[in-house]
Amino acid sequence: MKRINIKIISDNDCCISCGACIYMCPFNNIEMKYISRKFKWEATIIDNVICTKCNIKDNCLSVCPSYNLNYINLANSQKNNLLGEIIKIYTGYSKNPEIRHNSSSGGFVRELFYSLIKLRKISIISISQITDMEYSPRIVKNIKEMPNSIYYNINYSKAFELIKNNDEQFLIIGLPCQITSLQLLINQKRYSYLKKRIYAKVSLFCGYNFDRINAYSFAYNSNFKLKQISFRNGGKYRKTIISNKRDFKLFDIINPKNINEKINNDMMSDKFLCQNGCLYCVDHIGYCSDISVGDAWLKRYNNDFQGANLIITRTKKGEDIVKNMKHFYFEKGAICDLIESQSNKYARGSIGEGIKSLKLNKYFYPNHIRIHNKEEIEYYKFSNREIIKIKFVKHLLIQKHFTIGKILYVILHYKKYLVLFIKQLLYN
Repeated sequence: MKRINIKIISDNDCCISCGACIYMCPFNNIEMKYISRKFKWEATIIDNVICTKCNIKDNCLSVCPSYNLNYINLANSQKNNLLGEIIKIYTGYSKNPEIRHNSSSGGFVRELFYSLIKLRKISIISISQITDMEYSPRIVKNIKEMPNSIYYNINYSKAFELIKNNDEQFLIIGLPCQITSLQLLINQKRYSYLKKRIYAKVSLFCGYNFDRINAYSFAYNSNFKLKQISFRNGGKYRKTIISNKRDFKLFDIINPKNINEKINNDMMSDKFLCQNGCLYCVDHIGYCSDISVGDAWLKRYNNDFQGANLIITRTKKGEDIVKNMKHFYFEKGAICDLIESQSNKYARGSIGEGIKSLKLNKYFYPNHIRIHNKEEIEYYKFSNREIIKIKFVKHLLIQKHFTIGKILYVILHYKKYLVLFIKQLLYN
């Protein structure tokens, strides 16, 4: 008998490499592998025959955040006009100028680290750098081990192993999908004992996450052999640094030097060139967390060049943690701040069934996404330009046809770049 399993996720390129399915498999028949032809980590079935013995009700898909997931049942996402459970909203920044400057935004996570590490009984799991492009969850003992934002796919499965194998309390820091997979796992009867090991869950706001190929394409189009990339360096309007053993280049993402840099920046962060699974994500603001945190992109901070955070406390535990942070400056925020900061398209949720609601096959590409607004369920219909990006531009990048991919991308946005070109000619 044919059994459905996480292969349906990987075949449709929707694995976000959280790794929860590895620990759900009763036969140890799933492993996380780096798929070089996709430039990403992916959960992989070791032996398909073994999967025929599995109980489909409690199999790997039951903890997959990309499959048949209803956030209303899981995390009351319908609360507050689909913003989820909210106790309070804050904005603010670290009182330490150095911490604030060196953080991705206002320094909340780093100040949280300092406030909790003093308790000593709390361990913190966050990602840290292993090698050049590789990051992995670790028990972080030193604040310097915590990187700034990482915008490409990583293997997060180590986080579950750490919680499972260490009888202590952990603060977990991750993206919304990673926190969701943790919640799905501890909701399972066989892993319910792990709940007492989780002190709190902190989710970082997330627009979209990318495959490594976006970074390699950026470096290639910048005429640079990439060994390492670092995002959001120095102040509110961050710089991207690409480097190898001999050299480095720094790029101003907000104010690029020329049209070529502008095109390269746009391609690297284009939301329709993200991981396929991210196209279906409706949780950009961490429904399953105790605390959600991100950038405070608000008009009142326009003249601030150091960065500020927007913080949501979703549980009493989260609110208690925030109240004990003495070295972070908090201002009272509101739901309108969350909408303004993250934009309405990010700050809305879904009752969607994920990819189960769509036709699935090996050559799957989406034509629409199921979303949910205040009144009704609706479908977001991709434009032809967006479909071309998803189907063809990304495919060209994956095949390392960077130049052709860039040309096609420019054609799709020719009006915008033509205007910029004319302005550059007039300016010069």
